[in-house]
Amino acid sequence: MSKLNVISFSFFTLVSVMFSSSAFANPNDSEHAQTPSFESYFYAGAKVGQMHYQNACEDWSISCDANDTGYGVFAGYLLWQHLGFETAYLDLGKAVADYSESGVDNRYVGTMKGWELSAITRMNLSESFELFAKAGSLYWDGDNQGPLNTISDSDWAPMVGIGLGYAITPSWVARVEYQYMDSLGSELIGGSNGHLTTLGISYRFGRSHSKTKPAPQPMTQPAIVEPIVPAVITLPALAVTTLFEFDSSEVSEVAPLMSALERLLQQPAAIANIKGYTDSKGHAEYNQALSERRAQAVADYFISQGVNPQQVLAHGYGEQSPILDNNSESHRHENRRVLIYIPPMTLPVR
Repeated sequence: MSKLNVISFSFFTLVSVMFSSSAFANPNDSEHAQTPSFESYFYAGAKVGQMHYQNACEDWSISCDANDTGYGVFAGYLLWQHLGFETAYLDLGKAVADYSESGVDNRYVGTMKGWELSAITRMNLSESFELFAKAGSLYWDGDNQGPLNTISDSDWAPMVGIGLGYAITPSWVARVEYQYMDSLGSELIGGSNGHLTTLGISYRFGRSHSKTKPAPQPMTQPAIVEPIVPAVITLPALAVTTLFEFDSSEVSEVAPLMSALERLLQQPAAIANIKGYTDSKGHAEYNQALSERRAQAVADYFISQGVNPQQVLAHGYGEQSPILDNNSESHRHENRRVLIYIPPMTLPVR
């Protein structure tokens, strides 16, 4: 979704909710119920919850953690009963990814903070509950910290949100809120879409004595149905190794590969990162080519057993990263290997 489409959707959502707030009122009740006049007010509060960075990591990452704690402080002004403005400072936490680069595992950590500016509309569901929606923009400031340096960038991103508030007292209001931020980040530091779900509490200034009571609502209001969040299970990461004979790229030991093969066949979304290695005998150029053939031989074996070719990534690293010294034949045999690594996966419970 482009930023222009998100902004259009944001204002459409805001206007729709604002007009729907009056649609629930029954014109026939106007002669029998009087709503007290509304008084504008300021409010301020804080919130905390979970931030999820959508598509935060590349497909070839070894591991990826795109979830972190997000929190913020906010303040707003309700101009009239159905329209106000809100600003907030948000700390969106971090996303962490590990990548294998030239045989070395490197970690990259992205962080994001920013200021939110938005218009907000509210609709009273009852004396204590209110539904609100907002649309605006987030001025983000992000960093991408790698093994060698840290890259920073900042820009604006469109944002929409929806939530439910509960008036504990006329002054104190608890709320649950979901916000979507489109196109966080840039080509310089990497980008993703943001999903922030929070619980918060706010204080309404000048509202300690009485609540503004809405006109009686008709009994035909649609029920608020909370979304059903499916339970999930996590499959742990899987790492297996198979060994090769001297100067050979033929897969002779398939038993160690069975657990990885089973995972790939049962989980079409699983990706196997296949790394081939050699001992130190021979020229480095020859060993590099041999390690690539070994890795490809394992990949070809998986494919021959029904695995989708897009699920296997084969790389050769030659003599790099021996697990033992090469001073004996038994040690060299341990170094003639292929390592298969499948990252952990989160799946819904069916």
